[in-house]
Amino acid sequence: MPYLIRRPRVRRSVCALVGAFLLTVLIPAVANACTVSAGGSQVFTSVGDMGYYTLVQGGSFEAGAPGWSLTGATVTAGGASGSRSLTITPNGSAVSPPVCVSVATPTFRFVERRASGTWAQMNVNVLWTDAQGVAHSTTAGSVSGMTSWTASPVMLLGAMLPLWESGSTLSVRLQFLPAQYGGSWAIDDVYVDPYSRG
Repeated sequence: MPYLIRRPRVRRSVCALVGAFLLTVLIPAVANACTVSAGGSQVFTSVGDMGYYTLVQGGSFEAGAPGWSLTGATVTAGGASGSRSLTITPNGSAVSPPVCVSVATPTFRFVERRASGTWAQMNVNVLWTDAQGVAHSTTAGSVSGMTSWTASPVMLLGAMLPLWESGSTLSVRLQFLPAQYGGSWAIDDVYVDPYSRG
């Protein structure tokens, strides 16, 4: 007598396969687990932002740019709050060290100024890799500012990444990319918001 597969078992198998497909293809999973920083301080109160922020590794540039990947960018004298900042040429880029984010790390912010030229624009991207090993570059925003130090707009971070599941984390890098043929940019005090309130 041939072995018969009962319909409910087939249905369950098909449902399991479809569910696995949806989880791996339609909703990219987190590529790597990490630990999100907590705490922080209110560093942008002068512009009416009462959020608590934590400094990205090397984000003050006072000790150089440890962990940063720099192309056409150098630490220079003169900063927004200290004695140094990072200057990026129009053909350069600066990529931060890895930053651990979750839904509880919704935004980031930094201080910026146009360092040369009569006009300049700088795009800011979030670089991340999904569980399938596919690299992504998601645009967080852009700035086209003045020659004096100014707080950047609040830019989305964890709030725009596939981190819907509670407890999911993702290691990302922030990329600062001036538009070609424009002026140079200076950045300083790169902070992320861990959505903590002290």
